[in-house]
Amino acid sequence: MLIVSMSTLFLEALQIAIRDKRSTWQVDTYQIQTPLFNQTLMKKIEEQCLDIVVIETTNQHFTMIIDSLKKLEGPEIDIMLLVDSRMGEVYHHLKDEERWFSVTKNTSLEEFLILLESFKSNVPDVLDVSLQEMDKKILKELAIGHSFEFIQRTQELSAEEIDQSLYRINTYFKVPNYIESIVKAFEQKIITN
Repeated sequence: MLIVSMSTLFLEALQIAIRDKRSTWQVDTYQIQTPLFNQTLMKKIEEQCLDIVVIETTNQHFTMIIDSLKKLEGPEIDIMLLVDSRMGEVYHHLKDEERWFSVTKNTSLEEFLILLESFKSNVPDVLDVSLQEMDKKILKELAIGHSFEFIQRTQELSAEEIDQSLYRINTYFKVPNYIESIVKAFEQKIITN
């Protein structure tokens, strides 16, 4: 994984936090001076065989970053934009991009890590998984709109148990994130209103 930002403090803090929670993950950083991607950065992505790039940006700069990324030729990678707000506007720019995702910077570290784990590059193609009762409870809680912290507290689960459950859920439905899993669970009547 590569984290890209204009802020050294942000890069170092997020790298330390991720390594603390997921010690086996390879986390590199790259500081950009301007909100534009260039061939040097794309070459770094290709050389390191990265499949996930996290880009921290601001409301002022996200359109320039998106435009510069779309113009560059490079490998198929999952891209997560960390933005301040204006998610609707960001979504408008990304709606046709299959492997791009955006999340606000006020997302908790645990939610952020779960979203990273749910990217297509991390979801196995052919794995037969069945849902456990705990998975169904977590799906229902998420469908209601409860946060991971609330579910952890009320269901007396550890963060690791929730991580494992979300992995099973997303693998079962063969989707990259829990939001799509909720939709599929309703469609298949695994959870109901």
